[in-house]
Amino acid sequence: MASIDVSKVLVGAPDQAVTGAISDAPVGTELPTDATSQMGGAFKSSGYVSDDGLELTTDRSTNDIHDWSGANIRKILKSFDSTLAWSEAQMSYESLCHAFGSENVTREPANAQHGERVTLRVNASLPAARSWVFSMKDGDARIRIVVPNGQVTSVDTIAFNSSDAITLPITLSCYPDVSGNSIYIYVDDGKVGVGA
Repeated sequence: MASIDVSKVLVGAPDQAVTGAISDAPVGTELPTDATSQMGGAFKSSGYVSDDGLELTTDRSTNDIHDWSGANIRKILKSFDSTLAWSEAQMSYESLCHAFGSENVTREPANAQHGERVTLRVNASLPAARSWVFSMKDGDARIRIVVPNGQVTSVDTIAFNSSDAITLPITLSCYPDVSGNSIYIYVDDGKVGVGA
């Protein structure tokens, strides 16, 4: 029988001290396999994410199998899709690369005449697929979502106005890896030494 444990009720706050809680790297980069281990240097992080946080959506479409009388006797999987969605809350080089792909973003360092200059080219191309890691915390507990092969397939409306921060609403399509998994979720409750 499952026990009731309030410590297992977690919130998905970002785990960010200096860098952002969302990182990406080229597909094929060694991925973390737990909620707490250090990520390799190939992972580059973005900055702030809006207070809407991160949303994971799965979509299973099924077909019905009916018997001779027309009764539904079984459902079989027709298609499966998984996506993650969030809004980058910075107009930084890194955030624009996340949303539109690094192939569409260039930057020129600041000098004595101007600040850092970033150029975004918006066009009909999709960004290259990348590996992604989303790190969250709740007290000592840690949650990590790992996407071995994810591609930004949508950037929703970007609003430019004087009353709200400019955000980049991103949808990431998650594709299966060699094991057939599109997303891994790791949880560490942070209770070191308990039950060992």
